[in-house]
Amino acid sequence: MKTKDTSSWSLGLWTIYFALKVILFWNDTLGFSPLYNFSLLAFVTLPIRWRLANGLRHFFAVLIAIYLLHYDSYLPPLERLTSQWDLISQFDTSYLVELLVDFVSLDFLLLITTLCVGYLYLNQIFRLSTFVILAMVLSSIPQGMLKNLSSPNASFPNAIATENINNNAQNDSTTDDVIETSPQGLNRYLNSFFKEQATVTSTLSTLDNIEPNFDILFLNICSLAWDDLEFTGQTQHPLLAEFDILFRQFNSATSYSGPAVLRILRANCGQQTHSELFENSLTKKCSLFDNLAELGFEKEVLMNHDGRFDGFSKHIANNIGPFTPAVDIETLSPTQYAFDGTKIYQDSSVLTTWSEQTKSKPTVSLYNTISIHDGNRVVGEKGTRLVTYKRQQKILLDDLNSFFKQLKNSERNIVVIFLPEHGASIRGDRMQISGMREIPTKAITDIPVGIKFFGNAQVSSSQQVQITAPSSYLALSELLSKVLESGMYQGNSVDLNELVKDLPETPFVSQNSGTTMLSIEDRQFYSFDEKSWTEYRQ
Repeated sequence: MKTKDTSSWSLGLWTIYFALKVILFWNDTLGFSPLYNFSLLAFVTLPIRWRLANGLRHFFAVLIAIYLLHYDSYLPPLERLTSQWDLISQFDTSYLVELLVDFVSLDFLLLITTLCVGYLYLNQIFRLSTFVILAMVLSSIPQGMLKNLSSPNASFPNAIATENINNNAQNDSTTDDVIETSPQGLNRYLNSFFKEQATVTSTLSTLDNIEPNFDILFLNICSLAWDDLEFTGQTQHPLLAEFDILFRQFNSATSYSGPAVLRILRANCGQQTHSELFENSLTKKCSLFDNLAELGFEKEVLMNHDGRFDGFSKHIANNIGPFTPAVDIETLSPTQYAFDGTKIYQDSSVLTTWSEQTKSKPTVSLYNTISIHDGNRVVGEKGTRLVTYKRQQKILLDDLNSFFKQLKNSERNIVVIFLPEHGASIRGDRMQISGMREIPTKAITDIPVGIKFFGNAQVSSSQQVQITAPSSYLALSELLSKVLESGMYQGNSVDLNELVKDLPETPFVSQNSGTTMLSIEDRQFYSFDEKSWTEYRQ
């Protein structure tokens, strides 16, 4: 027998949901889509006489409300989560719990609790749904229109002032071209960027008759950007002062390890699109390590982890050929366990073992470390993700600084290139929680890159040279070409300022699978389809 319901035109407990969205919108934490939110409002307030139908209505309304909350947020689309589910499923359970705790903050829980208590009390006195609907109407009015309504006399001059400011900013730009930030303008800019990058190559591929008498070591560090160093207070760490050359604006062009290492290995060419990184046809032409091998260097790879996650070792092998790690880490004792439960070994132990090996010819070696990857668990230590990251970052920097002292004392001829993969996003922002790197923002891809010359390199000045122009991997390849040509290890004195002169510049354009980020005059724009663009709000 069907039972009539006493439902009427009322929001009921849905008042709390919509009040929460309005508060978050006014706090600039959430967007607000008038059409979808008022559609949901109509759906939940429409009277339904039958209890079963009413229950089903609210069940589906809850699902829609959760989806709409995500839709109005600044988080990446849910498709990005589902597309990487195979990798996420490999995460350690404790790491997933920590991410969930970080996502649902204490302040957010307190806000919900306050709204619930306030509703239960005040709804006895006022009809709160009326105020909430009024607030939703106000939230639906474009902000520019609200400003005009509140200050009509000032609206026109303000518009002119804004236009003048924008024009001045464009006139002060280092480029003669004004970049239009409409979707069409950004698409043209992106297409033009990759078209130009496809035409540039390093002079390294043209070198011949070179007899190197020094080694090259890339220190490829996962999860370290300038923003992370600022967060932990390590921007003045002694290691950074050791470099002869320091890049201040180097773009990793991605925020994930696999694409990052591929961009290093293909540094002889201009920046490629994310999809092109996985095309073997471009490997030989752009291969940095293969070019160096043709000049007499022996290729090496070593890691402080097994390299299996997301096919990391396979990516390297596909670009430089099959390899056996130069250091057998299984002979060492692990000091950490990664987010997927695999073993991680101390950097000082791996690098010391490697440095004690003797080689018959010069080597170009890639060392990859994940010692400060988000979610690592240190053997014998406890602490939150942030505490662990801060502690392990200092240990890593200290280990590398000690390693530099070992190299200095050994008088070995070696060029060390400190080259992080990408940042950790340890600070996070309104669109991506701490540790989330789906959108490759400048805070994640702006990495500290340094070069140190050990041994009998003849350098005319001991003062560090800093490169402030926007740069990327092509500049590194070109710099190595200049080092090889300079003869600094054959007795020729080299001026570092001349060495870094006219290195290729590369604007900040970064990509992951399905995500593109542009940095235009201190503004960032992202796209998930390379057609529509949204300004990134930090």
